[in-house]
Amino acid sequence: MQMKVGDLVELSSIGQRTLYLQGFRNKIGVVIEVRTKKEVYYPIKVKWFGAGIDTLLRSSLKFVSKA
Repeated sequence: MQMKVGDLVELSSIGQRTLYLQGFRNKIGVVIEVRTKKEVYYPIKVKWFGAGIDTLLRSSLKFVSKA
């Protein structure tokens, strides 16, 4: 499934195991930008409610609901 700007997401099981993403566990985020994989290594930019902004791989995210 292709993520779109405005979709709500949370960390997937892969993202939960990643140490540098510990601050985003049990939080919901909104996708604010989707870039092509050819442009950058981390193509999805997410604004986490109460935790800031980070760019991630699709495998680190789990879809929650549509915009």
